[in-house]
Amino acid sequence: MKKHLVYLLWSAIFLFSLSVKAQLEVPPELEWKTLTTPHFQIIFNARQQDLGLLYAEKLEKAYYELRSYFHTLPETTVVIINDKTDVTNGYATRIPYPHIMAYPVLPGPEESLADTGDWAFELLAHEYTHILNFEPANGIMKPLRSIFGNIIAPNILLPNWWKEGLAVEMETRLGNHGRLRSFYQDATIRAMVEDGTLNSYDIAEANEVIPTWPEGMRPYLFGSLMWSQMLADKGSALAGTLNERHGGRVPYFIETPAREHIGKSYPSEYDRMLEETTLRAQEQMKTLREANITNATIPKNAFTSVTAPAISPDGKHLAVVTEDDSNSRSVKLISKENAQQSFLDAKAADTVEKFNQNFEPSTPKDGPPTGSIQRISWFPDSQKIVYDKIDYTNRIERYADLHVYNLTTKKTESLTKGLRAREPSVSPQGDMITFVKLEGGKTHLGLLKMSDKTSEILFSGEIQQRISYPLFWDQDTILFSLRKVDGSEQLQRFTISSKNLESIFTDYPNVRFAKKTSEGLLFTSSKNGVLNLYLADRELKTARPVSHTLTAFFTGDIDPVRKEIFATHMTSQGLKVAAILPQDWQNTPAELPVISPLMADRYQKPSKNEEAQEAARAAMNQSKIEDYSPYGYLWPQYWMPFVSGSSSETGVVLTAQTSGFDPLKKHFYTLLGSWDTGLNRGSLEGTYLNQVTSLPFAAIAYKRSSYLGTTSNELNDYGAAAAALPDMFWLSRYASLQIGWQYLERSTTSLETKRTGPFTMFNYVNYSKSGAQISPESGLGAYLGAYNYIQTDGYLSHSQFLAGGEVYFSSLLPKHNAFMLRVNGVYTPEKIASIYGVSTEPLVFIPDSPLPQYILRGYKRGQLFGRNLVAMNAEYRFPIKNIYAGSGTDPLFLRRVSGALVADGAAADGLFVNDKDLVYEVVNMKRSFWSAGAELKLETTIGYVIPVSVVLGYYVAFNTPNGNEGTFGTTLQIIGF
Repeated sequence: MKKHLVYLLWSAIFLFSLSVKAQLEVPPELEWKTLTTPHFQIIFNARQQDLGLLYAEKLEKAYYELRSYFHTLPETTVVIINDKTDVTNGYATRIPYPHIMAYPVLPGPEESLADTGDWAFELLAHEYTHILNFEPANGIMKPLRSIFGNIIAPNILLPNWWKEGLAVEMETRLGNHGRLRSFYQDATIRAMVEDGTLNSYDIAEANEVIPTWPEGMRPYLFGSLMWSQMLADKGSALAGTLNERHGGRVPYFIETPAREHIGKSYPSEYDRMLEETTLRAQEQMKTLREANITNATIPKNAFTSVTAPAISPDGKHLAVVTEDDSNSRSVKLISKENAQQSFLDAKAADTVEKFNQNFEPSTPKDGPPTGSIQRISWFPDSQKIVYDKIDYTNRIERYADLHVYNLTTKKTESLTKGLRAREPSVSPQGDMITFVKLEGGKTHLGLLKMSDKTSEILFSGEIQQRISYPLFWDQDTILFSLRKVDGSEQLQRFTISSKNLESIFTDYPNVRFAKKTSEGLLFTSSKNGVLNLYLADRELKTARPVSHTLTAFFTGDIDPVRKEIFATHMTSQGLKVAAILPQDWQNTPAELPVISPLMADRYQKPSKNEEAQEAARAAMNQSKIEDYSPYGYLWPQYWMPFVSGSSSETGVVLTAQTSGFDPLKKHFYTLLGSWDTGLNRGSLEGTYLNQVTSLPFAAIAYKRSSYLGTTSNELNDYGAAAAALPDMFWLSRYASLQIGWQYLERSTTSLETKRTGPFTMFNYVNYSKSGAQISPESGLGAYLGAYNYIQTDGYLSHSQFLAGGEVYFSSLLPKHNAFMLRVNGVYTPEKIASIYGVSTEPLVFIPDSPLPQYILRGYKRGQLFGRNLVAMNAEYRFPIKNIYAGSGTDPLFLRRVSGALVADGAAADGLFVNDKDLVYEVVNMKRSFWSAGAELKLETTIGYVIPVSVVLGYYVAFNTPNGNEGTFGTTLQIIGF
């Protein structure tokens, strides 16, 4: 039986899958403008014209500076300034045309991107470097690009460390800060060198996101060090030279350019980089050890990171933010049994908030993971905490808001919605909360009144100035850090009544994380070249260091009873909350040894490039602003060929596909054509998604050719459907709905049938998988669909209902073991031919899909089909081995192996294909078919960027014509690419 034997309302199912994935890129009610400069089209919210103008000038400056490093530049690059999220992020690609998506929120002080200066320039220099990296297609690739279009971009398939490292190098080299000047990155390196783990990360691991420290930061950290070393060894011209060489070569054969221009392989240069970086870090630590290093005790726990400690005023509770190896962030409370007990000995930990920050649509990203929960503050009565959390406020926008947890009632209350408020702090009387209010490119000092939940802006920084960690020093005074475009960061004192602002502790650079404690003001500063903790007196006149670390301290607090400091500390295993005992912090030397940045000799503060700046101004003088129009972007700019087939088919299928969308994704389409050499017939398909209004709609039209059993028994399907995708966020962020109409036509050598009518499909999915999880471990999914093919002359009339769901649970099971139970069914009240129902599939090609899947492993494809059908699947999934290994720059990385015990069952009102006697057997729901088996899954990364899972299974079918029959099955699953 050919795989196209039975289509169950295929077009409706496609639209359903589209509605599940459909996410509006921008709010439809916003007005957008396009600012055109000589080299860019900047698309921005009409209400943020100042941001559009700023980004345009920074882009032109980046263009003029980067063209001295790169040889091939696109004529025009599209840049979208999309202020829809408070997560610092962005991405760049050249498919279907060169474009950058920039999310302009300023990074927070606790992020790896915290040590920024001119953030807009650094962000755009980074992203535009990617565009220039992807642009070359010379040598053998040049004629291929002229044939296939923009899809031919060999450098997109370079290792992640190569691409991200180059972008970080350029953001640092051209900007006044960047990650290669970062206190955060330097501290990370020193921590790993001190612990002897830096050399344990080989070049293959540097390419991967692995659920152990430094997680998604690997390509940025090791890639930037690699490029810094290569350019230090061979000069800055190497960047453009290697970029052009790789742009003219077949992907994945990447060592020849390295040997030609570096004189050694990439792995050899990587080893040299590790050696040089280690020596530099050791030299720094030798200087730092001229004074006694502060003892820091780190409690043992299983969390990937523990940050943001906050101690209640009565000293009884410690709140922290934890993140586990599944990327779930939680606010946890640790409570003492008595006041004199140390939090180091306290065992109780209550979970206040658990938030899976990876439960979001899969979108391109270009930045290491950032947190969704950042700061916790206590109310003066020690019975409530307030914290910030980034979450969806609607199905488009993802913003930070404030939440209060009451220890007495154990309930959480949302204080704001869509306020874009982070880093809260409570007033001494508990009647107000100060916070940082965000918008694209700006920050504000905000005040929320608890009495009526109204808010106001007390002070606004200039564009690109970062306000962070405000706190009430008294009822009328707020302290906060202010970071300027030049990278300077000082503590500010703001008086609410007079609106007076003044800088304090001006001789302490990079003051952050100020915290009022029982001993005075605790804050961090880079006064000696390392982020250390300092304690100021209650009069805010003098301050002294209370830590001397080899790495870095971030947020901290002091136990008012035991006087122990608990602070976020950089370790070789990531950020952990460490304790400093009173006798240790009280005896910290008044003067600490001073070091320079790790790569200070390579990245001196750049002098102003007046030529580039003047060229950018001149470009701005030629710019023009117009209303945004999507239509010039929609013509096809590439096509991609595929070849597919199987041993059960008579020929191969040749396929060509293209797609397109405008920068704001108001219009999206795909076109696909194929030719089956066994049939000598072709198929066509087109899909379209319109997101112009708040009610998106999708459409599909197709013609497919296949056959029944033999090529002489042709089968042709024609169809069209359209559906509206209403916003279901009011019900749940996990819900989606579609309502539409479809037309189906099927013709064979002996019959022709037409059907048309309305349909609807509802879907709910609240499970996810991330980090070290091999499977979703909790949550459920469900769907319900109804179809009514209306009665009209010449048309088949009937109704049809689909229902199903799955549930995952792991409680009481070993870590990362999970059980899955899934049921899918279709019911047709009228008696129609089985061919218009559904059929079973022998393998799972899309794991954990919320769409209908009628899986019956061990049987043939389509061996059971009918107008009514129920399929049940049960799986027990378990990890076997973490591999996380590759060989140098070979384009294959082995990640992990897991296993599953599976059982399937199905029954149908329809037909069963007896492949022994070559007959169709009539079956009903009283006759069931069962199988069981075991699977091994190997997760890999192929070609540096493509996640591929190889599944090998052995299944025993219990109800075949030959009795119990065992068979092997193999599946390739490409997920999340």
